Amino acid sequence: NASFNEIKNFNLKLHKGQILGLGGLSGSGMRDVGRAAFGLERLKEGTIECKGNPIEGIMSAIDNNMGYISKNRDREALIGEGSIRDNIIMPSIRGLSGKMMYLSKKASTKVAQDQIDAFSIKCNNENQYVSTLSGGNKQKVSFAKWMAKDSDIFIMDCPTRGVDIGVKQFMYQLISQMKADNKAILMISEELPELIGMCDQIIIMKDNEVSASITRDKDLKQTDIIEYII
Repeated sequence: NASFNEIKNFNLKLHKGQILGLGGLSGSGMRDVGRAAFGLERLKEGTIECKGNPIEGIMSAIDNNMGYISKNRDREALIGEGSIRDNIIMPSIRGLSGKMMYLSKKASTKVAQDQIDAFSIKCNNENQYVSTLSGGNKQKVSFAKWMAKDSDIFIMDCPTRGVDIGVKQFMYQLISQMKADNKAILMISEELPELIGMCDQIIIMKDNEVSASITRDKDLKQTDIIEYII
């Protein structure tokens, strides 16, 4: 059990090959859970663990192969005045650096180009500033930097916010494939159809507490969940 911000004695387990949803209204505490899991919130009590290892900050989360996709991509997920290449390789720098901590431009360019191709990121080249991209392509870069790192645990805060329907469908297909590849996914979202359609289990939060835990079912409807949110 962990306590942080206004949340007390919160307990959550995320498994490989699982998409676990966190839903609720803005201010319900669900985003604090995602931030705490990635070491972005200071714990008052308890621990965050990944494969038995304590998560005590962002670097330990990254070292334990965790990736975090922030809702606020322009301020937290991406460096707008940085190139697509620099954004994509940022979590992978340790692995690409030699003994002298010199980052090979050839290696970093290849990593970036591989992700640009895999995500069909619309750009002139890997040197283009992220700030010049559309919302959908920015979000693809947010995902691509963790895929380049080969992260196996993903915390996604509103992963399809502000993107068009084509990119949204692409993201859903990607997340489904990630699950098939045995990735562990914590999906935080205010969109009930997204949670119902994608998640194996949905935890609803209200007033910084868990108000319901719902297992995915083909007959599950939004109306079955709303009463636990408001």
